[in-house]
Amino acid sequence: MSSFAQNPTLRRLRAALYRSTHHTRISRSGENHRIDLSDALLHRCNLQFSGENLTVSFGQNVRLWDVTLRLIGSHHTLHIGDGVRLRGGNILLEDQHCSLHIGARTEAFCPSIIVSEKGNIRIGSDCLLAAGLILRNSDGHSILDQATGQRINPAADITIEDHVWIGTDCTVLKGAILGHDSIIAARSVVTKPTAAHTISVGTPARAIKDSVTWDHRRL
Repeated sequence: MSSFAQNPTLRRLRAALYRSTHHTRISRSGENHRIDLSDALLHRCNLQFSGENLTVSFGQNVRLWDVTLRLIGSHHTLHIGDGVRLRGGNILLEDQHCSLHIGARTEAFCPSIIVSEKGNIRIGSDCLLAAGLILRNSDGHSILDQATGQRINPAADITIEDHVWIGTDCTVLKGAILGHDSIIAARSVVTKPTAAHTISVGTPARAIKDSVTWDHRRL
């Protein structure tokens, strides 16, 4: 292994230079932010950190292309794990006390991820998220019981466990839990838990086959 690869300071310097020469914009406003981009290489990205007490941590060897990432509000936490690859898309944490975790070696293509209302979205390691994915832990607006005025559509966290493959143009909504080694077919809408080692299809998504797993390679 080269001395460069073993030297984290040199990797960070290279990453900072890469970001400045590859049209990445980073804006910060507010106070008490803890932002560590590590040695991430960001190409034509737009990062906005606005509010108070925002925590951002990137693992090693992260690559982002054409990603818009915004943390707006206070006390948000974002972690992107080692070796993650994000190609396009929009990520937004809004309101207060929201968190997003993307596990190591996960790849995503043009996702739209919105975390709000003190919510949490957790994406495991080694996941493959195809183009057009929508992830939202909240409906975005309140639905009220007419008689009582009580809200009847609270937000709920989303968990995508390790080694999940989500097909093109899927939507994963509040309260969904996708079991490890599962597959979500293209254009499906997931609104509730799906079991591990299953293929789920449709709106709402339902399991059509179990005892499966998947591999990036065309074996």
